[in-house]
Amino acid sequence: MQEFTYVQDILDGIGFAINEEKNHEIIINYPLIFNKKNRKYSLSDDYQITSQPLGTFLTDFINADFEKYDDFFDFFSKYSLSIIKCGEIKKLFNHSLFDDESIQSIFTVIASKNKTQLLNLQEQIDMILDYCLVHPNKLAQNFKPIERMYALRRIDASFTILTSNKATFYSFPAFSSNPGKSEEEIYNFLSQKKSKVTELNLILPNNLPVLLYRSLIAVLTEQVYLRICKNCGKYFISSSKLADYCNNLAPNSKKTCKQIGKFSTFRDNMQNDPALALYYKIYNRKLAMKLRYPDIKKYSSDFDFFKTIGKAKLEKYKKRGISSETFIKWLKKNS
Repeated sequence: MQEFTYVQDILDGIGFAINEEKNHEIIINYPLIFNKKNRKYSLSDDYQITSQPLGTFLTDFINADFEKYDDFFDFFSKYSLSIIKCGEIKKLFNHSLFDDESIQSIFTVIASKNKTQLLNLQEQIDMILDYCLVHPNKLAQNFKPIERMYALRRIDASFTILTSNKATFYSFPAFSSNPGKSEEEIYNFLSQKKSKVTELNLILPNNLPVLLYRSLIAVLTEQVYLRICKNCGKYFISSSKLADYCNNLAPNSKKTCKQIGKFSTFRDNMQNDPALALYYKIYNRKLAMKLRYPDIKKYSSDFDFFKTIGKAKLEKYKKRGISSETFIKWLKKNS
């Protein structure tokens, strides 16, 4: 197989490949381009390759409300080939320009044709995750998520996703598209050590249910962790099982849920920890005095001392190197 010919196979499939070794998803499609000047949409003549963390497709899929036009539009724009074939997309758009009304008409038709399947698959995913990960019953609690999925597949044939397992597997050396043609040229290129020859292993799901199944496997075997954001309530993927907030923009805010969550955690810690509350009270007061009276050296030196020594004491306290009583005593002495 020639290097990078896998791209055409991805385009002929559902525009998706999975690299489980690197925990990456590869999306290849022909993106819709919006021209701000004439406010028209057109389909790009060139395909686009993007990558994202493994499991991102799953969260995008289960967070989407396919009953809403905007949600369907956003999902389709990113994962168009998972819904309709590449040839059909090119026929639909046919190198033409489309205004908002025309685009909405096209997407409404696409949505109506695919909504039933998408909602059915969403319902299956929701029930599988509920049984295997979120709310396992008493009988299943002492077993691993992947073991619960095995049991679910055996006891309930209605979960068609769990029997969707046909995919194409590619394994080939990934290095350079042009290392030379002759033996001498290739070895000369290799001797420059600009990059390493590595074996690239890709899984190309044959259809949308297979893609969802592979994504579920990644989550249930804990290759990645599926979490529910404590701020927006949506699913997100994390490399840590302790993550509580996603990096998406929070509803009605310019800040991310993670930024808001940090402040909430900080505020809760302040309310529940008198030593922390006292530290930041003194810190803010000394900073205010320094800023208000920049010409008075005492205020500057007091703040600089507290910032340096106090921060070291704070870190020691957080690591339980000193007790709350000792930390509070030092704070009061240096307030």
